[in-house]
Amino acid sequence: MERLKRMSVFAKVVELGSFTAAARQLQMSVSSISQTVSKLEDELQVKLLNRSTRSIGLTEAGKIYYQGCRRMLLEVQDVHEQLYAFNNTPIGTLRIGCSSTMAQNVLAAMTADMLKEYPGLTVNLVTGIPAPDLIADGLDVVIRVGALQDSSLFSRRLGSMPMVVCASKSYLAQYGVPEKPADLTNHSWLEYSVRPDNEFELIAPEGISTKLLPEGRFVTNDPMTISRWLVAGAGIAYVPLMWVINEINSGVLEILFPRYQSDPRPVYALYTEKDKLPLKVQVCINYLTEYFVDVAELFQGIRGRRKE
Repeated sequence: MERLKRMSVFAKVVELGSFTAAARQLQMSVSSISQTVSKLEDELQVKLLNRSTRSIGLTEAGKIYYQGCRRMLLEVQDVHEQLYAFNNTPIGTLRIGCSSTMAQNVLAAMTADMLKEYPGLTVNLVTGIPAPDLIADGLDVVIRVGALQDSSLFSRRLGSMPMVVCASKSYLAQYGVPEKPADLTNHSWLEYSVRPDNEFELIAPEGISTKLLPEGRFVTNDPMTISRWLVAGAGIAYVPLMWVINEINSGVLEILFPRYQSDPRPVYALYTEKDKLPLKVQVCINYLTEYFVDVAELFQGIRGRRKE
């Protein structure tokens, strides 16, 4: 038991990058943390950490030992969670990898509701990682929007994110409302440069399809900037509904071409285990699946109002 405790302390030092941070999180003194790691090194008769006044780093032996510690500690945590699962009560920390826009527009509100229902659960939203690695980044689940690349990971489709063409009422009042998709060439376009293909398709009620690849003077890789440009009346954009749902509901932005259909973007949950999915991950997936059902119904309601 003592060795397991020392392994846990060592792993926490490595994860947080300092004795001080580990001491703060574990509610121990820095000297106790240092002594615990030293005892572990004495037991193993090998140096695990290179220490300096400013930083610590893993030795080659330390790297091997940390990976083993992490696997063992995760197994211990999994056993505890399985025992609690008999009461259908997820516990522990759920680490979710996602884009910042997904965190801000979807997961922030969803996880707040989830944690109200499950007080034993803690959520850590990890954003800003271009290609998150579940194992290397210590994630339980990754939420990804768009077509999936070939992967050894397991996936589950959660639903779809509706896409909308929209503009502010102030812009439309000044420059006019485009009557058909082809009219977009005569308007200011706001381009989101991160999207792999900015070409999109709008399908009229009678089935006629219009492919669009608009270009504009406003280009950014930041979703928040696109939203701000829209509100400021800088132009028209093609964006996920949830980026702008509050502005649409408040009447600041208007959806264009509500009678036209466009392909929604699929949303997936990625995880490493298919048969032993931790309860906390299953709960998250269930919440998100219900969320995107609600989004689809919300979108149909919005389109219905604007067709009238």
